[in-house]
Amino acid sequence: MRKKFIFLIVIGSYLTFILFAPFVCAISSEISFIVNKKEIEEPIELSKSEEIFINVNYKLKIGTIQKLFYFHTRIGRVLMFGFFKGYFFKYLVRQLPKANLTLSVDKPDWCEAELNKYAVEFNYEQGLVDEEVILTINVNDNAPALQKNEIKIIANDEGVHNIDETSNSTNISFMAAYISNILVEAELEHTIPPLKKTIVPINITNNGNGEGIVSIQILDQEKWNITLEQEDVVIGVGEEKQIMMSVKPPKDFDNVTINLTFVPLSTVEDVNHSYRQGNNVDLGITFLNDGSLKDEDELDITTILIIAIVVIIALIIVAFILKKKE
Repeated sequence: MRKKFIFLIVIGSYLTFILFAPFVCAISSEISFIVNKKEIEEPIELSKSEEIFINVNYKLKIGTIQKLFYFHTRIGRVLMFGFFKGYFFKYLVRQLPKANLTLSVDKPDWCEAELNKYAVEFNYEQGLVDEEVILTINVNDNAPALQKNEIKIIANDEGVHNIDETSNSTNISFMAAYISNILVEAELEHTIPPLKKTIVPINITNNGNGEGIVSIQILDQEKWNITLEQEDVVIGVGEEKQIMMSVKPPKDFDNVTINLTFVPLSTVEDVNHSYRQGNNVDLGITFLNDGSLKDEDELDITTILIIAIVVIIALIIVAFILKKKE
């Protein structure tokens, strides 16, 4: 009888091993994402934030028979979860542990990217489950203008007992808006002579976040001859350049203000033209007549009067001499 009992135990153990061997192997799972905006086409302004809605999906890669065995039998649950958090003592009430996913963000240094939550729980028993998280993106002042970059969202599940560890990630493409922020400096008042050329230096500094082409437009003044050393200048970030403006006023000008507009445009060409336009800067330079030409005119009139008087006196003397001879 004893030998028969031992024989039955051996046979039972063998059959149990044969029956349950396909189920005891490690179970894989997968994580996937559904993102409402994989690419943010419009550049993000410094004063604004962008919200991205992400659905994180998790599921076990098991068939129907395996699912019934692991979730609906006591031995299956113990084989699947083992002693996870004392689960061996909880299987009688069928209290299943949760899948705990941890989320993280990999981003460029010049932006802020925050999730509204960094840990989500899933129920292992469900075939496909998802959780919505919100990513908020803000760009800093030093963000490179109109350069495409990516933020990576990473989800990781450490697994439990016979459930393998798994992870996945998704990328979100975006770019920072162009902030021109040019500073224009020049002496705003000049006293100059009429009909003579005067050179006025103008300094332009790029305090923005991208290289720009600055075009200079001058409001035409009648009878003024105004030329620029160059009408377009390329200025890098943090760079300052000086241009020379030549002005030659008419003879009879009084106090005149020459108005200039500086128009910045990003040098990045593979984006919508409207994204490249910066903020214009206006500058007015006033020119005062130094009166030098008036002094010369007065001198000329005085000289003419003196000559006229001398001529008249000379004529009177000649007439007097001729009359005396008669």
